[in-house]
Amino acid sequence: MIPILKQFFDRKTLYGIGVLLLVHAAAWLTQHTVWSAIPFVVIVVAALIVTKRSLLWGLAFAMLEIFVGGHGHLIDVTIGGTTLGIRQGIFLSIMLGTLYHIVVKHVRPRFVAERDLPFVFLAGAIALGTISGFARNSFGAAFDDMNGYATFAYLLPVAMIAWTPEAKRVLLWTFALGATWVAASSLSLLYLFTHLPVEGIWAVYGFVRDARLAEVTILSNPAWLVGLLPNGPWYFRVFEQGQFSVMMFTLLLIAATVFVAKEWRERKALIVPLALMIAVDISGQSRSFWLGLVAAVGIMAIVIVWNRISIKEILRVKATGAIALCVAMLSLWVLVVLPIPPRPDLTNSPYYKGQNDDTRDLAVSSRWNLIGPMMEKIGENPLWGSGFGTTVTYISDDPRIRAANGTGEYTTYRFEWGYQDIWLKMGVPGLLAFGFYLFTILRAGYRSVVEREETRWLSISMVCGVIALYASHIFSPYLNHPIGLGFMIFVLPFFVWRDKPLPTMESLKGRLPSPAITPMQKAATIREQ
Repeated sequence: MIPILKQFFDRKTLYGIGVLLLVHAAAWLTQHTVWSAIPFVVIVVAALIVTKRSLLWGLAFAMLEIFVGGHGHLIDVTIGGTTLGIRQGIFLSIMLGTLYHIVVKHVRPRFVAERDLPFVFLAGAIALGTISGFARNSFGAAFDDMNGYATFAYLLPVAMIAWTPEAKRVLLWTFALGATWVAASSLSLLYLFTHLPVEGIWAVYGFVRDARLAEVTILSNPAWLVGLLPNGPWYFRVFEQGQFSVMMFTLLLIAATVFVAKEWRERKALIVPLALMIAVDISGQSRSFWLGLVAAVGIMAIVIVWNRISIKEILRVKATGAIALCVAMLSLWVLVVLPIPPRPDLTNSPYYKGQNDDTRDLAVSSRWNLIGPMMEKIGENPLWGSGFGTTVTYISDDPRIRAANGTGEYTTYRFEWGYQDIWLKMGVPGLLAFGFYLFTILRAGYRSVVEREETRWLSISMVCGVIALYASHIFSPYLNHPIGLGFMIFVLPFFVWRDKPLPTMESLKGRLPSPAITPMQKAATIREQ
């Protein structure tokens, strides 16, 4: 295998894809049945066993589920009237396994002030929003609104693992596996929805909708793209929450192409995985992700200029990117127009809406309808926030809401405006805490470039990934979602952190001036006159 690809893939990748396929098949077969408890228990116990044997692989297990599992409800079980998702089950297993390493194996977390201080401030802001939410709002709504932040508990195993180059490669391998699975599943869904008969579409749609893996809508915009596809405007947009990992892996592959792959043989090896990621970045039609990619690539371009990479090298990188883009576009076109099996007539299906489908435009207008009421609500407690579970009522243009309520009036505590959501619920401390984290990552990335660290290409790509996360959060909240929060934890091992120990009492005393009176060097004498 080409050395650059070994950073992301190896023989275990195929086994990983096979296991993910088996898990999703089990989820499909047992969905909405009591039998779902079987794969649920198997996966939770497996997570516990893996974590007990290796804290590193336990963390990788948790991260893989976060990056591929959407909202964490691929497999659900109901216990005593309470629904428990597979993400929650894995979280409990990883935390129990971490406790085992602390109590039995006497492994102690090693906290690094520079790396971990932002999370102290984030914990304070989350505590503020939680206490305020429980005091002001419904307990159930407040808890449901804040429990995603429990993802930050994975900082504990991160602080306990010795981050050797091999340990970092395990995380990179896990991330590449997750991104590859999400990309392959997204394109598979695109093919299935384009070719299956109505009954098959309903079966697949029911599974991905109830597992909260993907959103599938008619693709009627942009007109120029639909116009390129023959036989009618009834193509589909498949968006998965997990496509966040595809966007981030795109940035990793770009950084590898720019800073690592110096020979054409290495760049050529990156074209296929890069084309696969770009194809999903395009077909997912996520404007928030596009904004994140533009912001991240812009920062990477600044770093390229700063590193004084030659024009010749830049042109070679652009050629690689252009080839990958062409391969991605051609693959998408073939995927939806390929007449194997023959494409059915979906004109009378519930999905066919043609050019009259304006669902995405209505979603955008609803989002703008929300901003005014949100700002008014923020104005009630602009400094400290109103707590988790705070609701806002606004007029939605969503046809489903209009069908239930003719006025379109809708009340919710989940919002599309990411930073307004933080401000509303955690106040200014929440905004400052997330800003402090961003500043810390930018400083660490800047240092890796200035000091020309050997693995600075990873630091650069991780900084760009965090920038993409923060840019995407403007319109699609990911900083309060386990996917975004998990990524904030995931990037930490790839920076070199300054480990400055806290001062001891002895060192502080040594810095204080001595209270003793300094004796005079010479005794005073009185001269005789």
